[in-house]
Amino acid sequence: MSETSHLKCPCQKCGGAIEFPAQGVGLLVTCPHCGLETTLFVAVAVESPDSSDAVADPSSSDASFDSRATDGVATTFDADEGVAGGEASGSKRKLLWIALPLLALAGTAAFVTFKDRMARPQAPAVNANSAATNFNVGKTAANAPTNPFVATKAPKSIEDLKVGPITLETSKGSSLVYAVGVLRNDSAHQRFGVNLELELADARGNKAGVAKDYRAVLEPRQEWRFRALVLDAKAVSAKVAAIREEE
Repeated sequence: MSETSHLKCPCQKCGGAIEFPAQGVGLLVTCPHCGLETTLFVAVAVESPDSSDAVADPSSSDASFDSRATDGVATTFDADEGVAGGEASGSKRKLLWIALPLLALAGTAAFVTFKDRMARPQAPAVNANSAATNFNVGKTAANAPTNPFVATKAPKSIEDLKVGPITLETSKGSSLVYAVGVLRNDSAHQRFGVNLELELADARGNKAGVAKDYRAVLEPRQEWRFRALVLDAKAVSAKVAAIREEE
């Protein structure tokens, strides 16, 4: 029967040496020195100038494992990044296919608008001087008087002072006789200082003196009822001898 070989390894917690059978490599045991759990492993001797019995720490294998794990994570990350980059490129291509028709539609609309503007007839240029002249003429016409009496007023004429029938009347309660009638201003002008002179006649038609009356102001289209005093008792009739107006 062959003897069982034994190996030694340090405790991973306290560093104390543990001797164990070779078939115990990888087992989780309790350290006889610190009482904590540790894993049995094959210690590898490492030559160094300071110590010939240096033992390699299993942490180096863990570091190698971590490095491999890290490399694997990095590789996975790169792959994920490539997938994300592919998705972003696909989104950009979709946006590009959507934007191209919109740009084409906008360009067509701009071309149609420009063509429509070019087809419209342009208004003729207006000379500033002629426009100002037309404005002044129109302004003058607008300011023209609209009063019909002013626009159609005829010049003054003594013929516009018309006298109707004249009668001789005796004043009530006295023996005074007056030649009475109506004088009408048949014009659009005011008349100032109107003097009316009447020629009197007797029963035989002979002249029997004159009678006069006066009106300071006679408005347009206004009637004046005059009363001229008759001084000759023989007078039986009267007619207009003269109408005068102060200038």
